[in-house]
Amino acid sequence: MRFRTHPPIRTGTLTILITLVAVCLAVLSVLSFSTSHADLVLAKNSLQRYYQDTALQNQAQHWLQSVDQSLFYGYDIPLGEINPNGSISTTLTDSSGRCLAVSVTPSQTQNSPRYRITRWQFSQLWEPDTSLNLWDGTL
Repeated sequence: MRFRTHPPIRTGTLTILITLVAVCLAVLSVLSFSTSHADLVLAKNSLQRYYQDTALQNQAQHWLQSVDQSLFYGYDIPLGEINPNGSISTTLTDSSGRCLAVSVTPSQTQNSPRYRITRWQFSQLWEPDTSLNLWDGTL
């Protein structure tokens, strides 16, 4: 019978190394899952904001159509206010507080379009959070 002269493989160090690698992979997989979940929530919120903006733009296009017809036929301007500089403006708001301000300026010449869009601006109504008792810098 032959005896081996090299030392036997020590499994303690190898077991600790494999356990450490497994723990690191588990932590990285949890971090990856939480990041992908946060991305999904952000994508859903972005899609909801896109739907709100698209609905407001659709309302604004209908308003522009009625303004165009009013300017062409000489009717009263619908759902808008006439500013002192001659522009016609309106602000459309949805249920979530998202706003779209639209302003048009009627043209003075016959060869140009009946109006020119001078403002098309989205905004959001919001209330500041005053529930926190923050230091305002005074002593």
